[in-house]
Amino acid sequence: MTLVELLVVISILSMLAAVLIPAVNSARESGRQMVCQTNLRQIGIGLMSNAEHSNGLLCSGAFDWRHDGSVTDVGWVADLVTSGAPVGQMLCPSNPAQVSEAYIDLLSATFPAEDPCVNRLGSPPTVAPDGQPIVNPCRQIIAGNLSPGSLERQVLVTTQIFDKTLNTNYTASWYLVRTGPRLKADGNLGTVGTCEASMMSRTSTLGPLRLALVDGQSVPAAFIPLMGCGATGSPLPYDVGDHVQGELTTRTFSKGPVLTSTLTVPTFPGSTRREGPSGWWGVWARTTLQDFRSFAPVHRHSVNLLFADGSVRSLPDINKDGLLNNGFPVGSGGFQDTTVDLPPDAVFSGYSVADLPPQ
Repeated sequence: MTLVELLVVISILSMLAAVLIPAVNSARESGRQMVCQTNLRQIGIGLMSNAEHSNGLLCSGAFDWRHDGSVTDVGWVADLVTSGAPVGQMLCPSNPAQVSEAYIDLLSATFPAEDPCVNRLGSPPTVAPDGQPIVNPCRQIIAGNLSPGSLERQVLVTTQIFDKTLNTNYTASWYLVRTGPRLKADGNLGTVGTCEASMMSRTSTLGPLRLALVDGQSVPAAFIPLMGCGATGSPLPYDVGDHVQGELTTRTFSKGPVLTSTLTVPTFPGSTRREGPSGWWGVWARTTLQDFRSFAPVHRHSVNLLFADGSVRSLPDINKDGLLNNGFPVGSGGFQDTTVDLPPDAVFSGYSVADLPPQ
């Protein structure tokens, strides 16, 4: 073969590679997206099944030790794992993060033994038929005062939580785990006792979503998001399972409703009335949106979302800024412009599933 012929062959091969490699990558990503959508559908089936056995509750809360309690007892991941679903094996393959942000606290947080606001100890100890004590891992961490980053704690979290498939890289929507805010008579966020008033807290919200509430609302269930591809959060502080220190994690659940102008929770003077043009209801219902930045378009600029009717849809990040805007103005929250990726005729963004504006 002459030099000219060799150069011609190389040129042809280069052109073929330029055509085929993008096609192969596209086909590979399409396969990953299908796997992700199948996972979400199976999770949706699990949530509906849980509602049948839990007085209509789609789940018991978030997979979040800090905000919801012992992760082997409480949360949608524990619910599904208890029913036999290997949730930790049902991961979105396109997401660069393959472990939940919940593991940051499990590996490094220090909590008091008793907290009237969150039961982080979880279920009480029991005894096996052979007399051996059975103590859930979250209780062991607190009761045993296991130091953050200690080998003993890493082994415990790995063998008794991670290896039991209690992991996910999907982010629950605030609706699924909180439903709506618990508001006081003056429109301010309420709480129970001396617990902190926070949108992330169970004591300041109505708790996990009930199926009857979804079925009885004017907003179609096909518009109410329950779960989606998770945005990346903080890195792992220590190794767990096959994941190493420094790996990115995914958010446990989205952050709830905020004012579109400031991305903060509304506050009101103590004498504010509910009704009227200056009432607090209009502020909540008309000037807030859900903060969905905990979801991410990991599938070639699109996100997969599970909805309350069990459907799974792919929605594009139209302007490719890496954020899913559902109506926030430019400049707030890092949005590059006012392009709406999650429009109201596709994704509900109201402040509560339990208190909807009239249509």
